[in-house]
Amino acid sequence: MEKLAKKSLILIIALFFLITQGVLPVSAAIKSGSACKTLNQKNESAGKIYTCIKSGNKLVWDKGVPASNGTATNGSGDEIESLPLDATKPLNVDLKGQGQGKGLTFVPFGFDSGPRGQGAIGSGTKNPQPVFYAPIGTPVLAPITGVVIKVTKLYSSDYNIMMANSSNSKNIWEVEHVIDVNVKEGDKIKAGQGIAKVGDFDERYTPGIGLVELGMMISSNGPPTHYCPFAKIKASVKSKMLSDLAAIVAADTKRGFSAGPVVQPGCTNLSPIEG
Repeated sequence: MEKLAKKSLILIIALFFLITQGVLPVSAAIKSGSACKTLNQKNESAGKIYTCIKSGNKLVWDKGVPASNGTATNGSGDEIESLPLDATKPLNVDLKGQGQGKGLTFVPFGFDSGPRGQGAIGSGTKNPQPVFYAPIGTPVLAPITGVVIKVTKLYSSDYNIMMANSSNSKNIWEVEHVIDVNVKEGDKIKAGQGIAKVGDFDERYTPGIGLVELGMMISSNGPPTHYCPFAKIKASVKSKMLSDLAAIVAADTKRGFSAGPVVQPGCTNLSPIEG
């Protein structure tokens, strides 16, 4: 009887963690395109995680992504080693419900942000780049050890820095909407190295506060396809990085803002996103 009670307790705890992470086990196999009931619900079936999405007037399961690693990037195997800024910087930032994340100082990958630039939650536009809000001028850090591939001036008069493990890597990492860039194409970088500063993009919502966007995509000639960067964290820093992310999310939650269920820390959705 005691052994049975222990087994029941273990099952209850396991189910609790699955639910709080937004992923539920299912008994019947899921088929892509078949009907589902709850928008953004995630279920695991046959080695994949499926997300319930809106297609026309119907809710259907998407194509799914591998449950083992979240994304199939076909890259060089390089992994993120640092957040793009000191994780303490967003903790005391109160956006008071403004900005593209509607009050979130950390807007996760896959967050439903609505039409680009409007922030109407529930309309289906998924955030392709995790966003960190911080005071303007906060040092921006290199997320990987590698080489600078390109530095581009953006329409917003700030900059985008692209980096890779090596010059021929398929995985491209980027930090966007930064100022005071102090690296150039071809420079070697180390994870955690200061390479720029947080710019004033989106400052109209909160004076003195800007943002930096973190991206991971695959090198191609077509539109960029973004993947959740936190699906590829270097093992030696994973515990600290997840702890830092959790602290930022906890600060947002304390202020009354939440991104909702996540598949894994930093990602509400693991499906690749174009844009």
